[in-house]
Amino acid sequence: MLERLNRWLDVRLGHRRWWGAWRARTLPASPSWWLTSGSLVFWLLVIEVATGLLLMASYSPSLATAWPSVSYIERTAAGSFLRGVHYYTAQALIVALLVHLIRVVACGIFRAPRELIWVTGLLSLPLVLTWAMTGNPLSGSQQGLAQVAVEAQIVGSTPGVGPTLSRLLLGGEDVGHLTLVRLYFLHVAVVPLAAAALLALHISQVLRHGLAPRENNQQPSAPVPYWPYQSVRNMTVLALVVGIIALLAWRYGAPLGAPADPDLPHHPRPEWYFRALFELRRHFTGEQELIATLLIPTAVLLIFLTFPLWDGLFGRRTASLLRTSTLLAGLAGWGWLTGMSYHRDLYDGEYQASRKQDRIWAERARALAARGVPPTGPAELLRNDPQTQGPLLFARHCATCHPWLDKHGQGLAASEASAPNLYGFGSRQWIEGLLDPERIASDHYFGRTAFAEGEMVSAVQELAAGLEGDELSARRKQLRLAAEALAAEARPPEAPPEARRAAAGRVLIAGELGCTGCHRFHSEGELGTAPDLTGYGSRSWLVAFISDPRHDRFYGERNDRMPAFAPGPDDARNLLSQRELALLADWLISQQAAPSDTPRPTPAAAPQLTSR
Repeated sequence: MLERLNRWLDVRLGHRRWWGAWRARTLPASPSWWLTSGSLVFWLLVIEVATGLLLMASYSPSLATAWPSVSYIERTAAGSFLRGVHYYTAQALIVALLVHLIRVVACGIFRAPRELIWVTGLLSLPLVLTWAMTGNPLSGSQQGLAQVAVEAQIVGSTPGVGPTLSRLLLGGEDVGHLTLVRLYFLHVAVVPLAAAALLALHISQVLRHGLAPRENNQQPSAPVPYWPYQSVRNMTVLALVVGIIALLAWRYGAPLGAPADPDLPHHPRPEWYFRALFELRRHFTGEQELIATLLIPTAVLLIFLTFPLWDGLFGRRTASLLRTSTLLAGLAGWGWLTGMSYHRDLYDGEYQASRKQDRIWAERARALAARGVPPTGPAELLRNDPQTQGPLLFARHCATCHPWLDKHGQGLAASEASAPNLYGFGSRQWIEGLLDPERIASDHYFGRTAFAEGEMVSAVQELAAGLEGDELSARRKQLRLAAEALAAEARPPEAPPEARRAAAGRVLIAGELGCTGCHRFHSEGELGTAPDLTGYGSRSWLVAFISDPRHDRFYGERNDRMPAFAPGPDDARNLLSQRELALLADWLISQQAAPSDTPRPTPAAAPQLTSR
């Protein structure tokens, strides 16, 4: 039955003739592991296309949907594995293609009548790189879209047609919705069709002319069949490479950065295969950038394309030496530029800090996306996240005077520290330090402010003046209870013992400690002389205090240089919007629950970052 069906199909398709010709191939010499590169490139292309088609089933190309759709794929083990295979296969494909081209040069496969084998193979390298380049930004991540913006600038620097090509790539003047649509069209249609055409021509030439004998290789006495002797080697190498790809995909997966947001600081870098070009641009800037981005790559490609002509120009022995020297020089130059780029970044503290911060933002965005992505787009995930925006707002508006450093010296350093360190502000530990007679006048609190010798410092120090032994211990215990009471204003305790201590502390604040002589605390005391302690450190208290510390509820005319960031709802002098105030306040409150000695993630791209 199967034989009849096979004959029926062969009459109509002639597949036996094609399959017979394929199986009848012979080797120019003995089987070799060196010859496996071509087969490896072909099957990696097949895997890349197959996984790409499967990913298309869940992908949506637009700024509002690209990142959420990729995030959705990543939330399942199968989807994450599939995307990882697609990603690492692309990396392996580029390496395999480079190895294959080196083998072609070493074996002299470009010689007549096999010139088209060399030309089509060489042209496939920039095509595969373009294929990878158009795929990188499709995740809608910050890194990917920042890369394509830089690449559009490079394309735009081409004389004459540059601006037009840049607009065609981006779908306008800047990165937007049409950018991903254009890239998606190039990635799944234009470039694959061009690659298929080149591959078809390349394979037809290989089948037509056969494998070229290696130079200085004696022919075997009898033809050696390609199948199974070489085919087994091909499949062994393919299995090994696919196994490595699968392991990487399962263990690490494909990277997915934070969703694109131009407001987030970023330091884009290209993939490893474009690092040489990235480094070359550092040596040709301004109007000379065209030399690095267009002239040198084009010249190198043209030189390699002329390899088949060199035998006639220089003689076979001389041409072979020149080709080998040119190939080695090209690889050495590419390797040196790539290594210099990575070496420079390795010792760039700002870049390394930004990479760490990018990972933090990416993890945060994925965690938030699991709860749902806003209809307005994935950028809103981090734009409305206090853990992301709080440190950025603090670095931009507060860290001029206030440091935010843990006991290890890690966090946000102030450009000119002249105000209290706000790390853990409002927590019990922070308030205990504020009420400590020995620490209140230190640089951590009021030591660098106009209040260093003010009434607050004097009052706290007088509480312990002349006390020793049990009396001093009792006073310190009272101050700790007061700290618990003030910390409870922002975070009411849930455990009964903590609630009892906070209640005792409230009695002390309004009574024996005499705090309400200057401060208002609920129904006790008056406004106008010192900050209101009612709701101290809470969201509403922080928003009101940051908005206008000169208000009678806070420092009034005694305010020490702190600006009013939002004195009125529609005031033109406002430095922060109500949304930004709330994000900053929520972030400061979230730090209250953390132990004061625990390093916290900080915005690595901010200029005030320090790591001591």
